[in-house]
Amino acid sequence: MATTITAVDLSVSITENYSLNNIQYGNTSTKSFGDNSKVEQRIMEIPSKGGGEGTTWTGILDLDTADSAGHIIKADFKYFRVTNLDDTENFNLRLYNGVDYLILSILPSASFVLMDASVDATTTDSGVTFVDVTNIQGQSDSASAGVEIEFVAVTV
Repeated sequence: MATTITAVDLSVSITENYSLNNIQYGNTSTKSFGDNSKVEQRIMEIPSKGGGEGTTWTGILDLDTADSAGHIIKADFKYFRVTNLDDTENFNLRLYNGVDYLILSILPSASFVLMDASVDATTTDSGVTFVDVTNIQGQSDSASAGVEIEFVAVTV
């Protein structure tokens, strides 16, 4: 099968622009990811966590060995961004490696960027090493209200 898709570079820029007392602060940082030919972008609703700690998580993206619906090839991973589109509720993002997980709280209208499929975290009991993230999940931090998110994943 011959493809008609031409791989291109992804360029990501983060810009801070802040003026305090007529003094300008900030910078622009740009990172390029070469030879990408696949992108997945979606807006989805993430349900509330329910009562208490909230054990219900909604799957956002799986990093696996096959390219299929909701799955990307882990070895081809380049970039992931998720944005909490809600203007009131926090969004809990869980990065899971099949054994351990890391949970981040994403504020309303805020984003989180993952530029590598590996994440390391240390706990007071022991070190937790995410050699490869295998699953990205989410939940609304609210006991009763869901949130909408947008995510973009780019791979080779």
